[in-house]
Amino acid sequence: MDDSEIVTRLLRYLASTFDCPDIAYAEAPARISGGRDAAIFGFALQGAPETIAGPLILRLNRASVGEARVKLEGLVHNWLAGQQYTCPDVRVIGTDPSVLGGVFTVMTRIPGRPLAHEIERIVGAGSLIARASGLLRLRAILDDLIDAWVDAQIRLHSLDPAPLQAAVAADGLDPAAITFEGQLGWIVANVEQFSLVGLKPAVDWLNTHRPSASLPQAICHGDFHPLNILAQNGQVTGVIDWVNIVVAPAEMDVGSAIANIATVPFAVPQALQLVLRIIIARILRRYQQTYAQRRALDDEAVKYFQVFRCVHQLTAVLRNRAAGGHAGSFDSAVGVNNLVRHIRAISGVTLDSRLSG
Repeated sequence: MDDSEIVTRLLRYLASTFDCPDIAYAEAPARISGGRDAAIFGFALQGAPETIAGPLILRLNRASVGEARVKLEGLVHNWLAGQQYTCPDVRVIGTDPSVLGGVFTVMTRIPGRPLAHEIERIVGAGSLIARASGLLRLRAILDDLIDAWVDAQIRLHSLDPAPLQAAVAADGLDPAAITFEGQLGWIVANVEQFSLVGLKPAVDWLNTHRPSASLPQAICHGDFHPLNILAQNGQVTGVIDWVNIVVAPAEMDVGSAIANIATVPFAVPQALQLVLRIIIARILRRYQQTYAQRRALDDEAVKYFQVFRCVHQLTAVLRNRAAGGHAGSFDSAVGVNNLVRHIRAISGVTLDSRLSG
């Protein structure tokens, strides 16, 4: 389904759902950069009821995403908003994939830009000299946003997860969907289903090195890095992209953020890769130290969850390759090798190099 058909079908669906035959676009849906797991459109309506008034976002998931996931997404967003945590309200949950080609949500559009929006601009374009100059500014940019990043995380980790878990169960959704055991089970099930035998040594390591069960549980975003934190005029306005939410020790969010940023492929020339990785490693150390100064961290658990996140990313890439679907931002030899190296550096587990083929 092309974008013009999505635009037409969305308006027809909203007019029918809200019984507003005269509804129209004040701002037609336009794609927004980002959204590796879904197509993201920004739009606004005129003649609409208050429920869907103002700037809106359409998150249109890929065809492989099922009804349960968007229902969970809507519940999580609205529960968090009810706790005065800054995230978009979900106003519409579309569970019929025939409407737009996939299940979808319509939510409020939070003002602002990602905390780290300058990073993509600095490392993503220009001559070698321009990119090298940008890298010199990268550390200062990241230094400036660490406090806001950590503050947003700690506010989330301070919420009691029990009411959220109860709300998930009360809505008839699988409570395991937002547990660490559920996410680990997803890895194990996919390794078996798709015969991803090359990942079994890493899965065995995860099973035998679990963090202490006594670590306090928290609500974790699962992908809590500065590109998922929006800000305006120096103030955080909201946190987006909650598809990986999980109840787990807070170390999971810290470890996952470190692993994702340390391994994601950046489009910079080979000559600058080493410099970029050194800068990122220093920033991530400062980030972890800043968090630990405000809320105690178990360093071994942070390491464990780095390995977990890398194995989760590898599983998603290899599963989607096997199924012939979209394999995400790590679906390249560089992305896979970065994940494999990070796993080995922390755990000592060496995975078959053919994973990057």
